[in-house]
Amino acid sequence: MSLDPTTERIFLAVAHALFMNRLHLLRLTEVVRLGIKPDPVDSTMLLPSELDNEMKQQAIDYVLTCFPPEMQLAINHAKADWLRPA
Repeated sequence: MSLDPTTERIFLAVAHALFMNRLHLLRLTEVVRLGIKPDPVDSTMLLPSELDNEMKQQAIDYVLTCFPPEMQLAINHAKADWLRPA
């Protein structure tokens, strides 16, 4: 599938939004399931890194199932930016 650059950027923006939404939902579910309480200093509720990495992969897999196979290469290329620490 050959898309013009603007259309591809739009699809990747939608994919990124789906990724962030799914990752937030997965993390929130695990925070509740594990009973994680806010950190008293900065109020963060972080998952163990191994579990967080699993949640990121599940969110990527979800996005890949939502888009046609022709978009997989572009999504896999973009996910490097999505997974970088903020």
